[in-house]
Amino acid sequence: MKKFYLLPVFMLLVTLSILHAQANIYSQSINKPGVNLRGGPIVLGTVNATFPADGYVVVHFDGECYAEIGDRIVVAASNNGDWGANDGNVSIENSKAGFGRPFSHTRVYAVTSGAHTYYAVGQNAVETDGSGVATIYGSLTVEYFPDNGASIVKSSGFTFQGDVTNTTVVKDQVIHVNAAGKIVVRFDGYITSSPADRIVLAASNTMNWSFNDGNVAVEAVNAGDVDENSFSHTRVYNVTSAGDYTYNALAQVYGKAGGNHMISVYGNLLVEYFPTEGSEKILFSGFTLPTIDLNGQATSVTTISLDAPSAGKVMLVLDGYLTADPGYDIVLAASNNLGYTEDDGSITLQALDLDQNRYSFSHTRVYNVSAGNQTFYAVGEIFGGSGSKTADLFGELTLRYIPSGASAVSDIAAEINSFDLYPNPTSDQVHVTFKKPLDHKMKIEVLDVKGRSLEEYPVHSGEDIHLDLSVFPAGLYWIKAGNVTKPVMRM
Repeated sequence: MKKFYLLPVFMLLVTLSILHAQANIYSQSINKPGVNLRGGPIVLGTVNATFPADGYVVVHFDGECYAEIGDRIVVAASNNGDWGANDGNVSIENSKAGFGRPFSHTRVYAVTSGAHTYYAVGQNAVETDGSGVATIYGSLTVEYFPDNGASIVKSSGFTFQGDVTNTTVVKDQVIHVNAAGKIVVRFDGYITSSPADRIVLAASNTMNWSFNDGNVAVEAVNAGDVDENSFSHTRVYNVTSAGDYTYNALAQVYGKAGGNHMISVYGNLLVEYFPTEGSEKILFSGFTLPTIDLNGQATSVTTISLDAPSAGKVMLVLDGYLTADPGYDIVLAASNNLGYTEDDGSITLQALDLDQNRYSFSHTRVYNVSAGNQTFYAVGEIFGGSGSKTADLFGELTLRYIPSGASAVSDIAAEINSFDLYPNPTSDQVHVTFKKPLDHKMKIEVLDVKGRSLEEYPVHSGEDIHLDLSVFPAGLYWIKAGNVTKPVMRM
């Protein structure tokens, strides 16, 4: 029996799993009634995640906030339990007691392999004329994109100040793709503007926006105080070939232009690419529903049907804007059924008056799914009050599906059982035992993190090989024999 001791070679083997590390989605519901946000930043919820490889994460915090008049509430998605200036937060102010204000905040961070924590953060800051107590409902989500995965994320956090009398590109983002697929573009954050202006905001693949679900519109309440609005707008585009593609965050005064046309935007332009041939699926449904009758019961605004090839996760994002008459509550929710739950399972909005009656909204939910056909919903309902029971709804329901348990490297081959590694995990030696002896020679390869062969060891397939791992750091290593690659864990 021959023995091979692979010593210096293994010093270069650090988790080959990053070749095709699995993307993932993590989430935490935020349900914080009556929380005191005075003092320093308050952690409203956390997501703990361990990543198998370097990459990027998209951290998104959205929902609604009820606050007292006179308080400015800062909320943020964060990687450190604090918030930053400008695009590092969104600010919320209320002008009428009992009214909820929607919000959406996105941050993108580079990550290393290992354990990380992400935060939903809130604080009563800058304006503190109320009690500092607020109620916040929403979702904190974390999307993980490994460096060497098929999907790609690009993002730009930014601040823009200027005149938007005409359609203005407040930020653009270029992404290079290697094959056909889908692009998800989200523009969110918050804006300050003149109360006599209506501001249209849009994510777009051109330098122009379109009507209805092709934009969101917001209006400030009064000058110098409640003049801020959070917003979120998502669009999904098909790309048919490899190349560079540019996407824009747009702003313009439109429909109501009695102010100074000046705005300040603190936002993020997010661009995510998913190849057509990948295991992840992106599905979407835009909706344009003027004067939809929501008649006091939960009503489907739009639906998405998913035929999941295996168990996995689904992230639903419902965003857009509504206009309505004052006098009643409008409930909106992304849901896996034709209903919704209260608090973090929905958002509730109210028109202030006949003029201040439009809001951009964002609601996210994450579900575990089994294989097979299933349907997901954007749900709306109007209840209470004495106003008209119709509303105008424009927006997008976006679904991202990720299968669970995807292999880090492909070990689905005719020779999947051609050899075993044991013990596995191991603290010192691992034995390579071939189960189907062959007459010809084959080779064992040691690969680097980019899949390049570092060493080759020709052996007969009937030989047992002992690899000494005792002098190397704990971690995951990979051995390739013929067409089969298998992991071994050094403890």
